[in-house]
Amino acid sequence: MISALVDGVLLLALVITTWKMVAMYRELKRLGSYHMDYQRIFDQTALALDGIEVSIQELNVRGAQVLNALGSRMDDARELVAEIDGLTREAKRQQSVLRAELKELSKATAMMAKRKPDDGADYSGNAKAEKHLPHPLLASAPRPETAGVAAPRATRIHRIDDTFGSPFRSVSMSQKDDL
Repeated sequence: MISALVDGVLLLALVITTWKMVAMYRELKRLGSYHMDYQRIFDQTALALDGIEVSIQELNVRGAQVLNALGSRMDDARELVAEIDGLTREAKRQQSVLRAELKELSKATAMMAKRKPDDGADYSGNAKAEKHLPHPLLASAPRPETAGVAAPRATRIHRIDDTFGSPFRSVSMSQKDDL
């Protein structure tokens, strides 16, 4: 009887242990499937981080290329600005020279207009004395002795200098092309 009682307790303990083992086996199986999911997720995360690292390296390389290209463009722009400034200064200098020559020309024209008939020239067409014009730019201007005669005027063509190879050209008032 005592052995039956002990056998009953041991059988009950064996049933409880078996039931617990089956429950633990199921729990371990479920945890194993979770572990596989976690492992797959960690592998995907590692691949994503590797992709991010490669993307960051590509961004650094492209950024450096863009920065170098931008720097060279800025250098080109600075050179162009310096060239434009130089051409602007040259144009202003030539403009002031042209203004001075125009002032001189207008003074000479005013002097010609103020000239009186008794200044030694015969306005009938015969020259008493050869007079020179006050300014070399007035060489093609009509002389007072031929005021009544329609004489052909010399055509004046100015030379356009293109010394810089740029779209800006300078006009020389002191040189002329002979055609």
